Amino acid sequence: MTNKFRIGPVQSLTDIVAERLRTAIINGDFVLGEKIPEEALSSKLGVSRTPIRDALARLQTLGLVTVKPKRGSFVFEPTSADVVDLCDFRFMVELQAAKRSFSNSPIRLVRSLQLITQKMQSSIDKDDVQEYSSLDSAYHQMFFEHCDNRYLLDAFNLISNRISALRTSITSPQTELRNISFKEHHAMIEHLKKSDIASFESVLHAHIMRTQEIYLKALQHRKAIARQA
Repeated sequence: MTNKFRIGPVQSLTDIVAERLRTAIINGDFVLGEKIPEEALSSKLGVSRTPIRDALARLQTLGLVTVKPKRGSFVFEPTSADVVDLCDFRFMVELQAAKRSFSNSPIRLVRSLQLITQKMQSSIDKDDVQEYSSLDSAYHQMFFEHCDNRYLLDAFNLISNRISALRTSITSPQTELRNISFKEHHAMIEHLKKSDIASFESVLHAHIMRTQEIYLKALQHRKAIARQA
């Protein structure tokens, strides 16, 4: 009997709801700090509130949702200190993963990154913000594909969803920032092709620290608007 007759794992309602909500947050359908309406979601998805609450609890463990007793569930909204710690940690794990992946499979890593940047160029040409953001995430995820260290991957998975949500909400919609980002992605590939790891590290650091600065300015702007309201 062939594998086509095999029944794959069946998703629970909680699994389905959690994935839909995760995607919605990452795609910017919910803004940072927004309250997630359980009753409206229950009606829209045609499920009871139990799988929705279970899904929200799961997303809390991923850092995407903050559950506040007697107030409800909200999309995460990082503080300035959170952003600094997040970007610092991100640089450390991405650099180590990229170095290990390059050491293990340099040609495969470079080719994989080149394929992604080709698709990124296409998304820029189409001005498809959501697609570019998704490809941006895929580019950095690729550092972990060949590093052969599951602890590095686990570490990155702790923050990857929050990074994706921040990217979609703050940097990807801005054309100028997106173009700078694309040039940096391309530059990293060129340095890897020359086995110039020091220059690769320099560009990666500048890339992440630049986004950190953008996130911090965006948070300050949001706070200023909130004070005026």
